[in-house]
Amino acid sequence: MPKRRKCSAEFKREAVALANQPGVTKAQIGRELDINPNMITRWQREMTANGSKAFLGHGIARDEEMASLKREVNRLRKERDFLREAYSVRLMCRCLRVSPSGYYGWRDRPMSRRARENQCLLERIRVLHAESDNVLGAGRIWEDLRDEGEQCGLNRVARLMHLDGLQGIPCKKKHRNKPSGTRPSDVENHLARDFAADEPNTKWVTDITYIRIAGGLWLYLCVVVDLHSGIVVGWSMSRCQNRQLVLQAVLMALWQRESRQPVILHSDRGCQFTSDEYQRFLKGHNLTCSMSGVGSCADNAACEGFFGMLKRERVNRRRYQTHAEARADIFDYIECFYNPRRRRKLEALKQKKSNLTQPSVVTG
Repeated sequence: MPKRRKCSAEFKREAVALANQPGVTKAQIGRELDINPNMITRWQREMTANGSKAFLGHGIARDEEMASLKREVNRLRKERDFLREAYSVRLMCRCLRVSPSGYYGWRDRPMSRRARENQCLLERIRVLHAESDNVLGAGRIWEDLRDEGEQCGLNRVARLMHLDGLQGIPCKKKHRNKPSGTRPSDVENHLARDFAADEPNTKWVTDITYIRIAGGLWLYLCVVVDLHSGIVVGWSMSRCQNRQLVLQAVLMALWQRESRQPVILHSDRGCQFTSDEYQRFLKGHNLTCSMSGVGSCADNAACEGFFGMLKRERVNRRRYQTHAEARADIFDYIECFYNPRRRRKLEALKQKKSNLTQPSVVTG
């Protein structure tokens, strides 16, 4: 049973909107968001008067897909039968300079063990690639396969994906950093570009990015990322880029923190982070403020890296017509795709370390 946690009103609204989409169940959403499915039911009652459940199946989509597959099979069968009826096997073998016995031997020869293994591996690669909305490349799919216990090489995965026409979303070229200015004496960079954390809830990074909406509008997103796991522990979206946007994201991260131990929270030097209200909020919640140098994006590279991945894998592949559409899609990326993948990788790493430290049993 998923552990109950405190969720913001924004999180609840997006979770209910996701649960109201056709073809999903509350149990499925509960597993993806790591919450109790009964909480979604209660949130639906609070947001709607009748508490209706608009769940539709995938029957129509499956019928359309089956009809498309049948049409493709019929087309291939006609092409094959046409060749067989128009030309004999011996004539085609003579033109291609191969022996008929060699052709029949190749046709009836069973698949080799390596070919069967490649076929099974390719099926799993297709599933992982489809689950990622076709954004994962060979490197990240290979990492997921290794976490699942699959013994395969990176070049093998890349070769199979290339032969099957599968590819991820490539990274864009990096921009040159702007020259750094003089740092005020009352602000320090406690992180000092050390993005490694041995324990959770010891180092956080935060920043704001913008999402383009049709009609020249914008949606602003603020996230808080835990450097130990890479999980987005807090986020908030708004049409305005103000202090409340940042405070709501940090507050969500604080709700996920299990203890009151001090945490370094690093950000750039935007006016939202240098405001008195933000600084008082950090001091009141045992958070150590850390800030980048002026114009130095590399000081907050971990958060910038997440934004680059979000836009490359999701935002740049969409055209949002409304703010609600953009909010729902970004919520789906963070809570249903990115965070679950990071949690699975963290659990796999813990299991691997546990197996290495477990003492071996000697039998006499």
